Amino acid sequence: MEETRRFWRRAPHYILYPTLGFFLGLCSPVGAFLLRYWIADPVLKSLWVRHELQYNLLFYAYMGIGTVSAFMLFGYVLGVRSERQRIKNRILSARVDELHLKSVTDSLTGAYTHGYLHEILELEIQHSLTHKAPLSVLILDIDDFKRINDSHGHLFGDRVIKETAETISANIRSEDILGRYGGDEFIVIMPGADLETAGQVALRICRSIAHNGLLATVSIGGSTLTGQEKKGAQELLGGADANLYQAKRDGKNQVNLGHPSRIQA
Repeated sequence: MEETRRFWRRAPHYILYPTLGFFLGLCSPVGAFLLRYWIADPVLKSLWVRHELQYNLLFYAYMGIGTVSAFMLFGYVLGVRSERQRIKNRILSARVDELHLKSVTDSLTGAYTHGYLHEILELEIQHSLTHKAPLSVLILDIDDFKRINDSHGHLFGDRVIKETAETISANIRSEDILGRYGGDEFIVIMPGADLETAGQVALRICRSIAHNGLLATVSIGGSTLTGQEKKGAQELLGGADANLYQAKRDGKNQVNLGHPSRIQA
């Protein structure tokens, strides 16, 4: 079944071009016959047709077979080359997409990079202001990550970072955007999320990480735009960062969005 599907996906190249070649080749004997018919004596046209088919049928058949074969072969070759070029273009397009994805994502976690996050955030802020829609940002930091690294080694630390990213990704909304902000810091950009929605997601993340058996917890700070006030990316991130450090000072493993002041996991 799969082979049949693949064949019919290639059919426009392997069948269409030879078919066009067949009809183009057929135009040669048919065209020659019609041209001779047109210039024949109008009075003797019916007699001319019988005479032409009787004495020159082999000539038309030879011409038809030759030109049809040549055009069909040309069409087939053209179809093969077109299919190969299509495959090359598809591979090239996939490679370009892959390289672009690698350039904007972190190799360890698959989350977006710091620089790309800023581009996304600027766009989302403009969308928020244009459509008067809320926008929230969460900054997450793994608690006591240096102690984890020192106690269990860097390979275990990398595992903690990777699985933390996976846990965050599993607990955010489909429209949310996850990025790695620094060594053990992550950002979640939440289009359309008000303060309450951001708090619910942040608390869900905080609890999931605390109970996933990795010996790690996270502190989360958040900040929200209502869509009415004009704030830039730095102000929004600055507010989330300040709330993150307040969560750290309040005992870690908790969420601080400014209002309410903190939510313990």
